[in-house]
Amino acid sequence: MSNQIVEVLAVDLQAEIRALPKDLARIYDTFEFTETGKNLCHPITWGLIVKAVSKLQGVAYVGVDVRLNDREGHKFQPDVVGYSAELRELVFVDFESPNSSDARIPKKDVDPYLAWSERVDRPVPYVIITSLPDRPAEDWEIRWLAKGQTNDGRHGDKAKIKKNPFQYWRRDWAKKLSKKNLSNILLLNIDANRVVQVNLHEK
Repeated sequence: MSNQIVEVLAVDLQAEIRALPKDLARIYDTFEFTETGKNLCHPITWGLIVKAVSKLQGVAYVGVDVRLNDREGHKFQPDVVGYSAELRELVFVDFESPNSSDARIPKKDVDPYLAWSERVDRPVPYVIITSLPDRPAEDWEIRWLAKGQTNDGRHGDKAKIKKNPFQYWRRDWAKKLSKKNLSNILLLNIDANRVVQVNLHEK
């Protein structure tokens, strides 16, 4: 079921992205649409994801910015949730824009989902969607490098990251997640207008 979900999502999301108008054609190829005053990448992509999730078999309702927190301080807040007619969660989806497809994926996305799964003891597929060029990208920005920030300590990796942002971060995630159970976690990456399924364990 998990692989079927991600395959259908990838096809439908790619179709939606390729139908975007010309002025949004580079929405995943640049940081332009993550800037203050033009921060359209997240909200527009959420809309596309909602459309794609609503087409999945068994999905009757779609929730946006859902808070699956508890009173003990555990937090899991997926961007989009596909629900059955009985309001049972069928799939979780989180989207990371060019501004947030970086070192934060394991701690921000994967760990909260795994903690939630342990508490409820039932499998719900979780799809993480990143947006990184899988090719040389000399103008790609490397943000959050200051001390204590997400990408602290990676100043010396700027050239490596720009050589292929996606491959750099994919290897980083695989290393950090190598000992975790990712059987219900699926990754899609948006490279310009291509949506590709990724093996998180592949180094």
